[in-house]
Amino acid sequence: MSSIPTGMRLRVMQLALCAVFVLLAVQVIRLQWLDPVVPADYASGIAPRDVALEPPRGLITDRNGVVLAHNTATYRVVLIPGELPAEASARRSALFTIEQRSGIPFDTLEAAASTVLARVDPFAPVRVRDELTHEDAVAIRARLAGVRGVRVQATPARAYASDATLAHLLGTIGALPVDEVEAWLGRGYPVDGVVGLTGVEASFEAALRGQPGRRLVLADPQGREVALIGEAAARPGADIVLSIDLELQHATAAALAEGIERGLAILNRPGASTRPPPAPAGAALVMDVRTGELLASVSLPSYDPNLFSTGSQAEIERVLTDPARPLIDRTYMEVRSPGSIFKPLVALAALEEGIATASTRITSTGAITIRDRFNPGVVYVFRDWAAHGSTDMAQALARSSDVYFYLLAGGYDEVGAERFEGLGADTLAEWARRAGLGAPTGIDLPGEAPGTVPDSHWKEEEFREPWLLGDTYTFGIGQGYLTTTPLQMAVLTAALANGGRVLQPTVLHGLSRQGLITAPPPREWRDIGASAANLQTVREGMLAAAAPAGTARTGVPAGVSLGAKTGTAEFGVPYPDGQYDTHGWYIAFGPYEDPEVAVVVYLEYGVGSTHAGPVAKAILEAYFAQRNAPADTPTTDQPSAATR
Repeated sequence: MSSIPTGMRLRVMQLALCAVFVLLAVQVIRLQWLDPVVPADYASGIAPRDVALEPPRGLITDRNGVVLAHNTATYRVVLIPGELPAEASARRSALFTIEQRSGIPFDTLEAAASTVLARVDPFAPVRVRDELTHEDAVAIRARLAGVRGVRVQATPARAYASDATLAHLLGTIGALPVDEVEAWLGRGYPVDGVVGLTGVEASFEAALRGQPGRRLVLADPQGREVALIGEAAARPGADIVLSIDLELQHATAAALAEGIERGLAILNRPGASTRPPPAPAGAALVMDVRTGELLASVSLPSYDPNLFSTGSQAEIERVLTDPARPLIDRTYMEVRSPGSIFKPLVALAALEEGIATASTRITSTGAITIRDRFNPGVVYVFRDWAAHGSTDMAQALARSSDVYFYLLAGGYDEVGAERFEGLGADTLAEWARRAGLGAPTGIDLPGEAPGTVPDSHWKEEEFREPWLLGDTYTFGIGQGYLTTTPLQMAVLTAALANGGRVLQPTVLHGLSRQGLITAPPPREWRDIGASAANLQTVREGMLAAAAPAGTARTGVPAGVSLGAKTGTAEFGVPYPDGQYDTHGWYIAFGPYEDPEVAVVVYLEYGVGSTHAGPVAKAILEAYFAQRNAPADTPTTDQPSAATR
C-alpha cells in the first residue's frame, strides 16, 4: 500500500484543527449566552434572569414631518406568580401583605396569581393595576420594598395628537388579543407585550415595533438586578411617514363638518319628527391620481385618538354605544349606494361596448314606463328628476339625466316606441368590477369593506329571485343593490382622470430611520381596459357637469377647471309625501387639463349639488391655495372646526 503524500497529511491535520477550534468557539458562545455558567448565590436567592428588551416604537408623522403619534411612559403594578410561596397558606399570607401595602384588592391579586398564563409561565408579569401617575408609582414602590412577587414597572405607552380627524387612521395599540396570543408569542412578543390593533398601528406593526433585544442579569428575590452578564441591544422601530397632509386634513374635516350640518336640512319634511333621531355622518377623501396616495381622509363623527389609552371606562362605553358609530371609518369600512356618481362608469361601459357614442341622443320627458312581462296590465314608472328633453352623452352627464342612463343600462323595447339596446346587468357588472368595485381596493389599512356589484347570478343566489329589467334601470343610476365605499369611488374618479389606471390606494408615504426616508415600492395598478378616446368623452361630460349650466357647478373653486359629478341616492322608507331621505355625493378631479387630485365627498343626509358640492369646493380651495403658496410660507397646526 502506498503511503499518504505529505501534503495531503498536512491538509487533513489543518482541517482537524479547524474543526476543534470551531467546536471550542461554539461551546464558548453557548456557555456565555445560551447556557451561561455564572456565580449565583442560590442560598440568598440571587439567580440569573433573561430579560427581554422591547425596542422603542417608531413614530407616526404626516408627510411634512408633523408628529402624530409618539411614545411616553406609564406605570403599573404587576404580580409575578412564580415568586410567591408555593404552599397555599403562605401564598395567601403573601397576597394579604401585598393587598395591605398596595391597596389592590385580595380577590384581584388571587385571580392574577391563578390565571392560565400564570400556569404556562409563572414568571410572566400579570398586570393588577394600570395607569399609575408617577407620584403614585413612587409611593407604591416604596411601600412594596422587600415584598416578593410584586413590583412596579415603567412601561412604554402611546400618545397621539389630540385630533379627532386622525383617530381612524392612526388606530390603537393594546395587549395581545386573547385569541391570537400563541401566534404573537411565536413571533417573539412577550406575553405582556403590546401590538397594533387598528389603523396604521396595526398595518405597520412589524416596522413600528423594531427588533427586540435581550439582557442576561443576576437578580435578587425582589427582582432587582445586581449584575449584568451580557446584553444584545434592541433596535428601535422605524418611523412611519404618512401620505396625509395635516393642514389639508384639517381643512377637509372643517368643510365636511359644515356640510354634514347643512345636509340635515333635508329632514325638515312632514313625518320626519316621528322617526328616530338621525345620525349625522359623512366622509371625504383627497387622492393623488398619479400615485394613489391619500392626502386627506376624514370620517365623521370620530373620537379622541387617546381614548383607549387614557380615557375612562365611562368615556369608552359612551363611544362604543353611540348610535352614530364613531369607531367606523366611513371612507372605506361602510358601503352605501353611490347614486349618480356611478353614471360616468355607465357611460364609459356603453361607449366601449358600442351601445352608444358621444353623439347618441335620448329624450327624457320626465319618466319612462314599462309593462310587467307577466301581467301587461301592470305598468311601472321610472322617473327622472326633471324633463331634460333630447340630450347627447355630455349633456346627459352634465344634467344627470336618469332616463338617459336607464336606457344605457337596460335598453327600451316598448310597443310603439323606438327600440334601444342597453348594456344589460351582467355586462355593466363586469365593467363595475374592472373599475375596482365589489372588491377591496387593497388600501394599507385593516377592515376594508368590499361593497356589492350585483348581477343576475348574484340576485338568484342571494334572494332566489330572477333579475328584472327594473333592477337594471336602478343599477344604471347607481342605486338598487349596488353599494360602494367613498374610497372605491375615489379610485374610480382617479382612473377616469389618469387615463384608466385603477390604482391601489395607500396612506404610506415612506419609512424613516434616523431621518432618512425610504419610499415604499410602487403600488400595484391595473388598466380599466378603455380606449383613450372613450375616456376623454367621459371626462368631457364631467367637465360639462362642472360648468355653470351643470349640476356639479357648486363644487368648483374660482379659477380652477374640474371634471365632476354629483350624486343623490335615495334610502330608507318613504315619507307620507312619497319622498325619501337621500345621501349626498360629489366626485371631482382637477385641474382638468393636467389632473393631480381626486376628491370624494359623502354625506349621510343631503343632496349632491346642494350640500356635498360646497364641501368639495372648500376642500379644493384649500388644496390649490396650499399648492400655490410660496415655498417659504409657514404652515400652521391649528385645531380644525370639527374638533373645537
